[in-house]
Amino acid sequence: MEKPRILAELKNQTRPQHDSVEGNLFGKAMMAGTMSLEQYKEFLQKFYGFHLALEQALSSFDWASLGIDFDERRKIAFLEQDLRALGLSDADIALLPQADDLPPMQSIEEAVGVMYVMEGSTLGGQIQARQVQKMFGFGAENGAAYFSSYGANVGVMWKAYSEAIVRAASDNAAKETTIIASAKATFTALERWLMLDVAVAEEV
Repeated sequence: MEKPRILAELKNQTRPQHDSVEGNLFGKAMMAGTMSLEQYKEFLQKFYGFHLALEQALSSFDWASLGIDFDERRKIAFLEQDLRALGLSDADIALLPQADDLPPMQSIEEAVGVMYVMEGSTLGGQIQARQVQKMFGFGAENGAAYFSSYGANVGVMWKAYSEAIVRAASDNAAKETTIIASAKATFTALERWLMLDVAVAEEV
């Protein structure tokens, strides 16, 4: 069965931004297996600051109209769990900086593009979870809950979100363009945030 146009275009047109994020300092260290524990902790803190800001903005949209339960896709609790496992207190977590350079989220189509990036990261999270297990011995219960967030349901959750993207696009060229532009902007904003004030030196 041929993939819906919007899904194929999203994957193809965001490939450069996706690859750029994966090829940054953190991504290279993760995939090479050379990430230090301090780098890993900083990586999770960065994701916390980005997800917290995005989830607050995204929660105002009518996701139910697209067949999505937004609350079951929140990642903050997993990140908090991991950060506590790495020694941060609730007070420490509350003081972590939040991203403020966010992609536009004025329409449901823009929100769908943002969520495409965040939900897509759960697919790569399966690989990253294995890397974290190899490097530090962490599993979902003691430091890698974020990368294991959907457990065995990753495929099911991604399929459901893909269907929501198709509904949002409605086979409408203007809506498709907005979704794709938003996804690109989200990848770019994520990379800027990951690299902002990075304290740990590159090790690869």
